[in-house]
This record gives sequence, structure tokens and C-alpha cells, in this order.
Amino acid sequence: MHYYKPMTDSPPAKPLPPNTVRAHLMPGLDIKVDEYIRTAEVTRDWMDDVPQKYVYRCIPLLAANSMGWELLNPVESTITWNGGALTSALKIEHTAENSFSAASHFGSGMITWYLPFLFRTSPELGLLVTGPANHEHFLAVPLDAFVRTDWLPFPFTMNWRMTAEETPVTFEVGEPIARIVPYPLQMLDETNLEIANLADDPGFLAEVDAFGQARQANVAKQQADAARAAKTGEELTGEGVWNAQYVKAEGKDDEGFTRHQTVFKPQKPKDIRG
Repeated sequence: MHYYKPMTDSPPAKPLPPNTVRAHLMPGLDIKVDEYIRTAEVTRDWMDDVPQKYVYRCIPLLAANSMGWELLNPVESTITWNGGALTSALKIEHTAENSFSAASHFGSGMITWYLPFLFRTSPELGLLVTGPANHEHFLAVPLDAFVRTDWLPFPFTMNWRMTAEETPVTFEVGEPIARIVPYPLQMLDETNLEIANLADDPGFLAEVDAFGQARQANVAKQQADAARAAKTGEELTGEGVWNAQYVKAEGKDDEGFTRHQTVFKPQKPKDIRG
């Protein structure tokens, strides 16, 4: 439901199809969209640097990486905070002029990005706005928000907070500064959280025990592989790492084994401008 009504005799806003996030460009704005927004990417530089990249077997982490769309920093900016509460306490140096580069708006060491999009969602959705999932950043943390884009007719900002004083922090051009994830509004109030004894569900308890036993067997294989490599100087084989049940995403049901979804594949932004 929309709580704001236009002050003129303009027609009502056009309805959106279900399960839709629309990123409106403001009138007169001409940008290269792919320099500002992209589908979330699964890989991370720090994950690539882990030995054998074994961290990629953590399926919950990969799933988080792949959710939603990432908003990108358009201009390299170096920010220094003197610890004060005023907006002038942030010194921001840009390599180029851009209306959507980092700015000081709220004070208290908070960095603000004005976004080139006014996001709107179909009535059943809101937007979870977070930092880019599992990205590292030196001495700055993203501030998460949930925005009622189903009715709010106004842009929101992405904000980070500096965590150290008198230390320059750089945001590179093209690095993700935010991630938007559509979230069903009805689920937030109507989903129940129940506390139960696992022993009261013997069937599920049996699944838990079987999974745990298989997991311990894989851990033993990993430890044996590590001990062999340490003794011989040979490379790790990865035994027990890539064949874990969660990595294979296999589950058993009444019809046998079935594959489960592990990561998400958000749709690429679709340009519908005339």
C-alpha cells in the first residue's frame, strides 16, 4: 500500500509484476549501468588465496556470496576520519568527480553513497540492503538496512562507518559497496520460530546422526591427508574436502538421492528503457 500521494493530477504509478525489483534512473541521468550494478559474484580474492581454495567447499558461504545484486563504487576515494562527530570530520579525496562517489552526510565517521537508482519492488517484497557479502575492507564496516521499497517513493543511501581515526582508507573504483536482496515481507511477521527437542523427531534425529558420521569420516580423511603431506612434503590431495555431503548437495528422500540447490543465480539487470 502506498502512503504517499502525488501533489499533482499525474496518473498513478504503474504497477509492477510479482517478484520484481525495478531500479529507476532519475530523469536526465545517463550512466553506464554495468559500472554501478551487477549480479552478485560467488568468488572472492581472499578465498582464491586460501590453500587449495578449500574455503569454497563452505556452501553456506557461497550461497551468501551469490544472493542478490551488488552496487559498485564509481570513483576511487580515500577517506580519513579525525574521530569527530561533525560531517567535516571526514576528509574525502576522489580521483575524479562523480555525483555518486563517497560523501560525508551523517557525521560520526559515517561514509555515504548516494545511489543512481530509485529502487522499487512489487508489493510482496522489500529490500535487504547490506555490505557486499564476505568482502574484506580495511578499517571500515558496512551498515545494513531494510527498506520498504514496496511503498517508499524516495531513494535510499548506502552507508559505512570508519573504525579507526587518522588512518586513510581507500575504496577502489569498481569494488562492491552494497548488496541488495529482495525479501518477502509476509515472512518477516508470519514465520514462526519454534523450540523443540531433537529427540521428539526420531526420523530427523536419524538423518542428523548419519550426516554427522559421514562428516566425521571426511574430517578423518582430511587429517590423514594433511599428515601425509607434512611427512612426505607432497601436495595435499584434497581427500575429504570436496566429497562432503553438503558440497555435493545430495539429500535422501522417499525416491532416493536428490540434488539440492546450493548457490543462487540472480537475474542479470534487464534494460527496459524505451
